Amino acid sequence: MFEVGVDAPVWGAWGKAGSAAEPHPLVCHAIDTAAVAELLYDVVLGPKIRRELERGLGPLGDVRSWVAVLCGWHDIGKVSPIFQAMHTIFAERYLGREVRELVESLHGTSKVPDVRTTHGVLTTVHLSQCLERWSASVAVRDALAFGLGGHHGSMPSARTVQAARHRRAHHGADPWQDLRTRVMREVAQLWDLRDPAEAAWDAVSLSVPAFVGLAGLTSVSDWVASDTTNFDYAELPLPEDLRPYRDLARQRAATAVEVRLRWRRWAPPADTSYSSLFGEDPRPLQQLVETVVAGCDEPGVLTIEAPTGEGKTRAGFQAAATLARRLGLSGMYFALPTRATAAQVHSELEAVAQRLGIGEPPNLVQSVRGLEPSAVDEDGDGVHDGHEWFTRKRGLLFPVGVGTIDQALQAAITSRHVFVRLTGLSGKVLVIDEAHDLDAHMRTLLRRLMWWCGRLGIPVVLMSATLPSDDREELIAHWRTGRLQRKPGEIAARTVGAGGQQVLWAGAENVSVPSRVELSEVNARRPPVTVHHLDGEKEMSSWLQARLQERGCALVIRNLVRDAQHTHGLLKDALKDWPVKPELVLLTGHTPSRQRREIETRLRNVLGPKASDRPHMLVVGTQVLQHSLDLDFDLLASDVAPINELIQRVGRVHRHERDPQSRACPVPELGLLQPPEGKNGPQFARGLHTVYPTALLLRTWLALQDRSELKLPAEAPELVHTIYTDPVELQGTLARRFDTATQRMLDQDAAEESRVSRFYLPPLGSSDSIRELTRYPTLASRTRKDTPWKEHR
Repeated sequence: MFEVGVDAPVWGAWGKAGSAAEPHPLVCHAIDTAAVAELLYDVVLGPKIRRELERGLGPLGDVRSWVAVLCGWHDIGKVSPIFQAMHTIFAERYLGREVRELVESLHGTSKVPDVRTTHGVLTTVHLSQCLERWSASVAVRDALAFGLGGHHGSMPSARTVQAARHRRAHHGADPWQDLRTRVMREVAQLWDLRDPAEAAWDAVSLSVPAFVGLAGLTSVSDWVASDTTNFDYAELPLPEDLRPYRDLARQRAATAVEVRLRWRRWAPPADTSYSSLFGEDPRPLQQLVETVVAGCDEPGVLTIEAPTGEGKTRAGFQAAATLARRLGLSGMYFALPTRATAAQVHSELEAVAQRLGIGEPPNLVQSVRGLEPSAVDEDGDGVHDGHEWFTRKRGLLFPVGVGTIDQALQAAITSRHVFVRLTGLSGKVLVIDEAHDLDAHMRTLLRRLMWWCGRLGIPVVLMSATLPSDDREELIAHWRTGRLQRKPGEIAARTVGAGGQQVLWAGAENVSVPSRVELSEVNARRPPVTVHHLDGEKEMSSWLQARLQERGCALVIRNLVRDAQHTHGLLKDALKDWPVKPELVLLTGHTPSRQRREIETRLRNVLGPKASDRPHMLVVGTQVLQHSLDLDFDLLASDVAPINELIQRVGRVHRHERDPQSRACPVPELGLLQPPEGKNGPQFARGLHTVYPTALLLRTWLALQDRSELKLPAEAPELVHTIYTDPVELQGTLARRFDTATQRMLDQDAAEESRVSRFYLPPLGSSDSIRELTRYPTLASRTRKDTPWKEHR
């Protein structure tokens, strides 16, 4: 069997090759990675993770340097016969002429997946053996060996590692082990650390947060260091003293991170008051949020519940800026329900960043712009990692990000690189807008994400106009359970009455008394919404014509795409007989993306808060029009939908202060399109039960069938609480239908929660194996009931 030549230099084993004439030595890649890691230590890792690392690795000495060196050791398994055989010419040139024996014995089998042992697995084997000799505990051995060995996304299984231990021809005998140890010792010495064999490993511990952060930082640092536009290959041969190369690597790391990627901690202004951030006086809600967060000195959950139009988005940003500054965080992630709402909020925050002179604007997460590493590992371990990260995952890593809630929920799914996603969130404030807009699938994932946010000390801001109080209390309970290192369910959710129009702060030990929100003048003076019960599309068409004969803007929202398309066609024909024809627009989740962006942009321009001369327009669509798009219509026609959805739709009517004479209707009006009556009550559209539970549709229909007006926003909290919580007393066939629909909804929710529980992230305790994070990986895109996730609304 081939052995390393006795005179092989410490840089003799190649680490990166590609199509280059000369390789990049493994020790140099280790130095590159360590140089990146020490720069990103404060940028990527949250305060909780850093504290846990400093406590657990403290016995070793300088923790930041040890973390950098550990990250640098991630590819030590490449110093092995099986890997070096990938490019035999380099191995022969720098490790010894006896490599021809290696070619004959290993090169052929190394191409066979069932036989090949990847370098990540060999990293785990070698580190485990070293740490055992150095008297590290079993828990520390497993955390470091499996965590660093799993830097390509999935930690190897114990069976795989055990099999690799017996493949001596793959990892080599003592000379190979000696060379690996020399490489590790060299990197440690370059960071002015003691010989690893002499360090106090028996006193080291590694908690779950510490492991998550170390694993995440290792992968990210490796990606940056693997990009040849950041780190050119070293010029060979190298001198015996590698300190000049270390200094060069640090210079390159600074250029890559700080200049090329512009990756640095977000530093909110010293004055994070609302008026300072936005240059205008705050509304009552925004003033209340500012007051509540001003005294927060530990992570927690802030819930902002207020009607549409009160400025929750800006209040959430102000809260995030204050929490980031007070808690020493490096950024925030703003999670929205859809891409359209994310794009709108991104534009608004970009304007704030520009006004405040913030150098790097918020990152729109679903954007595909980015950089791609120019090399992957030749043994196939980690192919395509770089492209995926540099396009999408970096949104959770870079300081200020705006995107869909799906990106955050992926951090709660047992999947490749889940520790990178958790690490990306660990230093941020997580802001979730429209927190009510979740089905059983997403609610289950969000509860588990809240547990992990608590465990990692991530503060969360939940915002909604119609969040049921039971849902709010469940989310808070899960966060507190994680924060207190308890198992989910060990801290019960509080039982409270109707919520709404309040701001609440919940810490690990205590939940504050909610502060009631005083409405702004716009909502305080808002007249009741007049409700018209419309019998079918033809009556709806006549109702719209009577109000839009010469001017005005109306919104029509149907629950299903096919119904929206049908209504659009019907109105298109009906408009032929109108003396003055409004512009007719259709927007659904099936509208092609480019056309959809163009329509949304135009609607914001002509119906947004700054629009002065609004057009004569009739907009037909689905739920894509009801969330966070800051549009203002004179009247609304809508299908019956669950009450919180309906309130969101009504929130687009008389949203902004305007001269009543300029509107088609002086008071807000709702045309509620009634479903046809059957022998046992209303008959909802075929297939609608897959969008909204029939039980909630029935409850909302029953609550509104005799209403001629809605006093919004004053009645909103009680309506939501009644429809979601209070029992319904009925008799006859309708009662039986209610009971059946309610039981079906409960059964479906339970079944969906059970299905999600098979792939969401386990709540790891101190005695659990960190391998559970990626033991049975699934697609990270399983954030919605339709998998893989695609925006369908």
